[in-house]
Amino acid sequence: MRCGNDWPPNFPTRFALHLECTLVIQKPYGPCSPSFLWQMLDYDSAKGETMRNLAGGLALLLLAASSPLVARAQTDDEAVRKLPQAFCDAWAKHDGHQLAIIMADDVDFANVGANWLHGRSDFEKYHSRLLGGRFKEATLTLLQIEVRFLQPDMAVVHWSWKIDGDKNFDGTPRPQRFGLMTMVAQRRNGAWQVVVAQNSNAMPGTPPEIQGIKTPIVIPNIEAKP
Repeated sequence: MRCGNDWPPNFPTRFALHLECTLVIQKPYGPCSPSFLWQMLDYDSAKGETMRNLAGGLALLLLAASSPLVARAQTDDEAVRKLPQAFCDAWAKHDGHQLAIIMADDVDFANVGANWLHGRSDFEKYHSRLLGGRFKEATLTLLQIEVRFLQPDMAVVHWSWKIDGDKNFDGTPRPQRFGLMTMVAQRRNGAWQVVVAQNSNAMPGTPPEIQGIKTPIVIPNIEAKP
């Protein structure tokens, strides 16, 4: 167990935020971290045994206190990563009500057509009409997910998708499309809900400005139609 800046390089940042602490032992030893406590095990004076017992006890106390926090962070990560698949599962049933369940009451959702839907009620109404109409034969497939926690109860989810079988306003079929959705999820009353979302269509071709830039999620290339 480690504290302050003594974390290993690969330790998840959001876990460290939960577990950072400072231990203070009465002078002459001064402020210390668990790694410093373990160094006391080599202390070979008459007081060495006492200090070794104290160091070991404090380190075990920190380990016991941190375990529930680590478990909670892992559970939250898994819950957040399930949101895109829950969206796709509801879409597969063409069920606007089920799709709205993962949305917060005050959700702000902007679709690929730049239509801004505020609130779960309007989100459900729009998608019930869409999935029962022009998109009733459309299939939505989740491709890739990336999650970033902004704080323990809030995370940003980026996920790529492809869609087949949807239609234009006039009923003509659309070609296969790819895109990227960004969700801001928040834990409210123990459940993770989407509070903000923005959906984007991928454009045909590869822009020259992106050359040499590595993006966390690569959208499959779409060749421009003549």
